[in-house]
This record gives sequence, C-alpha cells and structure tokens, in this order.
Amino acid sequence: MSTTKSLKAIAPVPTASDFLDIVLNKTQRKTPTVIHKNFKISRIRNFYMRKVKFTQDTFDEKLGAILTEFPMLDDLHPFLASLMNVLYDKNHYKLALGQLRTARHLIDQVAKDYVRLLKFGDSATASCTSAAIDPNTRTLLSVRIPERRKSSFLNKVTRADVDVQPYAFTTKSLFVGHLDYKYLRWQVIDTPGILDHPLEDMNTIEMQSITALAHLKACVLYFIDA
Repeated sequence: MSTTKSLKAIAPVPTASDFLDIVLNKTQRKTPTVIHKNFKISRIRNFYMRKVKFTQDTFDEKLGAILTEFPMLDDLHPFLASLMNVLYDKNHYKLALGQLRTARHLIDQVAKDYVRLLKFGDSATASCTSAAIDPNTRTLLSVRIPERRKSSFLNKVTRADVDVQPYAFTTKSLFVGHLDYKYLRWQVIDTPGILDHPLEDMNTIEMQSITALAHLKACVLYFIDA
C-alpha cells in the first residue's frame, strides 16, 4: 500500500471524552455487571480485577491502533512530510504521538497497581489467629492500658472490623489488619490492654501483648488520653 493510501486510511481520532466513553462502554458490554450478595470475597476480587484488566487491554488496543495508523514523518515522501509540517507543525505532531505513548504506558502501570491492590487487599474482617501475623514484615503495634478504645484505630486505618466497647478488656487476643501506604504493605496489630502490675501477675490475655512487644520488630503506637 502506498503512503498516500495509508494516510487516507487513518481513522478519525475521537475526543478524549468520546474515547473514554468508547472504552468504558465496551468494558460494560463485555464483562459481568452484577455482584450477588452471596458471592465470596475471592469472586468479588476477580470480578473487579477482570474489569480493570479488560479496560486496560481496550485502552492499549485503541491507543496502539492510533499510533500504528499515524506514520513517522521520516517514512513519508518529502513532499508529504513538508506539507504536514506546514499544516500541523512537525514538532507538535511528534509531541502528540509521544504523549499518546506516555498515556498508554501510564494506563498500563495504573492498571497493574490496581489489580495488585484488588488481589492483595484486606477482606472485610480482621484475623485473630497468630498464624496470620508475619513476624518479618513492616509492623505497627498499637499498645494501651485497658479502656482506651484503641481498637477503633485498627478499624479506621485498615478494613478490619474489631469489636469496640466502652468497657475494659474488649480485646482478648491479637488482631491484625493491613494497610498500604505509598505502595508499601504494613501489618497493623491491635494488642490487648496491659495493666500496671508485675509480669508474673499478668494473665494470658496480657501476655499476648508482652510477647508481641518482646519479639516483633515494630513501630509501637502507645495510646493515651489527650
């Protein structure tokens, strides 16, 4: 095919708003649209991961088609290259294609980040088993005396759902949630309250907190009344 015919075959480029509508409408048509209340959390994760991946693939396909259809100026006949420079300015033309390549790359990176967050995000509840605690990861350890309602902090910064009550010793074991900050995963551990008495007088509930303080390399948050 000649260069002239190739130029004639270039499809009109939609506006940014229309382009977005085309991609999102295709995602809506080609992927599932309903989440039922009995779906397991793993199925819900896969539901949204599929939508993100499909949207990214569609953006990649559409932007790739535009970049393929528009020729490089160096590949054109000198007359056509000069004419395009007169009509559109060759520097602006090259800049526009470069920005499309950048947008394509950024969309790919954003999609990968969101798929990772969907895949490894917390479930709606915190785990209270010691097996869920990773002693080798970044850790925030929240500590307090009883009746400071510290568990509400874990609920706020993670997707945990620890019971919070206005009386002492609501937390009877170690609860763990997770949060992502600047693409780093943090383990947040809520510990039972500790009374001010000798170590030998502490019960099993308090000793869980002491064990975490003694053996986990963590940033310790100690909660007090203002």
